[in-house]
Amino acid sequence: MLQAASGRIPHKNDLDLANFAAIMPHLALVAITKPDRCLYRVAGERLKERVGLNLAGRNYYDFVEPERRQIAAAAMHMVIDTPCAFRAEIRQTYSGDIALMIEASGFPLLSSERGVDGFILFADQGIDQHDELATPNPILQSASLRRRDLIDLGSGIDDTFEDLIEAS
Repeated sequence: MLQAASGRIPHKNDLDLANFAAIMPHLALVAITKPDRCLYRVAGERLKERVGLNLAGRNYYDFVEPERRQIAAAAMHMVIDTPCAFRAEIRQTYSGDIALMIEASGFPLLSSERGVDGFILFADQGIDQHDELATPNPILQSASLRRRDLIDLGSGIDDTFEDLIEAS
C-alpha cells in the first residue's frame, strides 16, 4: 500500500480490499474519532465467528478494560497521528471461561470523512492452538494487551509513548 502511494500513508478511499482476498476473513477496518471512538466499519467473517458477534458499528474501546481505555485510545491516536503501525499480542477472554492469545497488526489510513480523524486496517488471528474455539458460540468479553511493537512506516515512531502492558 505504501509503495502504491509513493511512500505516503494511503487514504481509506484508496484501499482496494481485493488485494487482501486471502486474509479478508481476518481483517477489520476501524474509524478513529478522538477522543473516545474506535468504531468497527468492516469485520471479516472469521473474526466475527471468533468473537461471537458482528463487530460492525461497535466501539473497540467497549472491549478494553476500563483502566486501559485511555492508553488504548492514545495508542490508536498515535498510529494515525505519527503515522506508524504496530503489532500486538492480546489476550482475549470469552464467555465459557475461555482465553485466547491473538496477534494483531494495525496500519493507518488517512481519512477524508468528516468527523473521522483516521482509519486503522487490522489483521488479527489466534496465535496459539486454541484458535478454533471448542465452545459453541463463545462471545468476546474483554481484551488485554500483553505486548505491542511499534513499526516505523517512514515517519518515525513516538518514542515518548508509554504503553500499559498487562503481565502474563
